[in-house]
Amino acid sequence: MESLSQNGQVQDWIRSALGNRGIDAEKTLYYCKNLYEYARKTKDETLLGFSAYYMGEAYYILNNVDKLFESLSVALAYLDRSGQWELLSRSYNLLAITSANRGNAPLAMDYYLSALSYCEKYHMQDVGIIVNMNIGTLYNRLGEYSQAQQYYEIGYQILCKTKMSPEYFSYLLTYYIGIGNTYLYREFPEKAAYYIQKAEEDCKDRLGKIEEIALCCFKARCYNSMGHTKSRDDCIEQIRGMMEQPMEFLSVFDDLYAYCEMLFLIGKSEDFLAVLSSMEELATKAGITHIRRQLLALKIRYYKVKGETEHYKEAAAQYFELAELMENENRYTVLSMLNIRKSLEETAKQRKAMEEQNRILQKRSETDALTGMYNRFRLNDYAEEAFQRAMRERTPLAVEILDIDYFKQYNDHYGHQAGDDCIRHIADCIRDLMRQSGIFGARYGGDEFILIYEGCTREKVLELALQLRESIINLRLEHSCFPAAEYVTISQGICLDVPREDGKIWDFLHTADGMLYQVKKQQRSNVSIGAFGEKEGTIYGQEPKSDSFV
Repeated sequence: MESLSQNGQVQDWIRSALGNRGIDAEKTLYYCKNLYEYARKTKDETLLGFSAYYMGEAYYILNNVDKLFESLSVALAYLDRSGQWELLSRSYNLLAITSANRGNAPLAMDYYLSALSYCEKYHMQDVGIIVNMNIGTLYNRLGEYSQAQQYYEIGYQILCKTKMSPEYFSYLLTYYIGIGNTYLYREFPEKAAYYIQKAEEDCKDRLGKIEEIALCCFKARCYNSMGHTKSRDDCIEQIRGMMEQPMEFLSVFDDLYAYCEMLFLIGKSEDFLAVLSSMEELATKAGITHIRRQLLALKIRYYKVKGETEHYKEAAAQYFELAELMENENRYTVLSMLNIRKSLEETAKQRKAMEEQNRILQKRSETDALTGMYNRFRLNDYAEEAFQRAMRERTPLAVEILDIDYFKQYNDHYGHQAGDDCIRHIADCIRDLMRQSGIFGARYGGDEFILIYEGCTREKVLELALQLRESIINLRLEHSCFPAAEYVTISQGICLDVPREDGKIWDFLHTADGMLYQVKKQQRSNVSIGAFGEKEGTIYGQEPKSDSFV
């Protein structure tokens, strides 16, 4: 929200939207709609993504699935373009939950995996916890209990590393109930009961209303499987009171449905019908046909067992009427997914084009136009990084400055075009050496180049420097203005040492420049190498012919 920091009204809306989040969904919607309208007028994509996401989250709490899909479909592209990765992954998570509740498990898994990819890429552990556990819940629903357990364990391992998360106890309970269910579904109630104990020990007085309902439903089913009817009935009594309060129905549907099945099987008809009626009302309000059909199928089973023929026929007719609605709903869900994919693909193309343009601009800003080598801007950054690495690791660093012998005379005699060609030939030789040895090279300006050797011994640096010297001599570029040689040559000055904490990279450059001056004064076309601070180094190469130029 940094782009809007100067707008006091907008900041008030943001604070109010976040302050009411999870407390008053209607107020959250009100402030988010104000934010969205402002963002739409000002074309602020960051705020558009932010406000659309929190509208979707509020609709989730209000069990309004169509509006949730509408809001999140809008939010995704803006969140992606503005780089709000946590909200983007949370959007995919909510879309996955809703798709699963609509009976589209493959689409739900696709959304979950999209959420996980962003969590892993941007190291968002908090969101990764709940997404992994939600995938576990999906596998439990599909009867794949070993897969479910695997994802619950992944979520739990991440959770153990992030105990400071504000939702820690909610996530911990999700893990205990999820793992417990994998045992309960496989008819190992004693193993499942262990997680009741863990939940009561670790999460006591730390849970919200939704978590309390989920835990009570799990306990009732577990106690029932173990034959502890008194403990089970105590849980049923607690749930009876909880069902009278408003709730985030979608977050607790699986728990309530499994609980409702238990009530049916043990013959608790009054409680069964009461819970079923509440769930049907919430499912109708949410507009989720798949859930309505699931509940209706459970009611049909009840009417059949009770022999209530008329009610049975009526419910069966309603069940088949919902089939057409279900088809339309699935079509809408898939269409929403396709629209989201299309929008994100367009965003990805725009980002790729922008990144390519930035890459070109970055390359241009760091590249010498004449030679294609790195220029002084890139040299400054690399040299400082190399110096810090060498100082930290206590390894040798060598900085070389070289220039072309009597280049001004060459340029004046052969012309500027020939001078440019000469510089390009020298650059090609340096690039060949860079490819072979991994050293860094840059054009410093004019006919000067700088090379940086990291972690090389004195012998290796000298070997490479002399190799470069010979490769340039072997070009056989005529240089009639150099009385000591027939061809173009270079002079090289090198500073080799281990950097000190009180030193700077420019100290190395200054020493290397002094070594270069020594070569030019005494024996051009050779290499002088010395340690930091030395005024003269040792000269290597071969004895040149008589040189009348200084």
